[in-house]
Amino acid sequence: MVKVREMEKEDIPEVFRINKESFTTDAWSREGFEREFKLPYSVRFVAEVEGKLVGYCILWLIEDCAHVMTFAIDRAYWGRGIGKEFLREVLNRLKGRVKKVQLDVRKSNLRAIRLYQALNFYIVGERRHYYSDGENAIQMEYSFDGP
Repeated sequence: MVKVREMEKEDIPEVFRINKESFTTDAWSREGFEREFKLPYSVRFVAEVEGKLVGYCILWLIEDCAHVMTFAIDRAYWGRGIGKEFLREVLNRLKGRVKKVQLDVRKSNLRAIRLYQALNFYIVGERRHYYSDGENAIQMEYSFDGP
């Protein structure tokens, strides 16, 4: 069972660890996570399993759209459906606040793309050379009104 709650500043060390292990060239700095608490449009969630923080999701709410800025699950917990359950709950919490949710994902990250598609995100485009290493990003969107 995944417990979802709002991220607290005390969560930053564990969130930073998961981020650093999940992303190579595009990992966030610790200061980047700290800055999110000062942004009025930033919404931050963490996922816990048996009291252990195992994932996080940071979104920016801009007008009627939420943008997933960074999302990761601790690799030790992959393959258990935690990411899907976590994101489903995040979407539930956003319902009524925004009309759609957008994100960018590495074109090579088929595991993540399949996860998002399982939650009814759909591909809307591609950003060439989006990541610092030159890889393209797939743009995906979820609509609360359906595609």
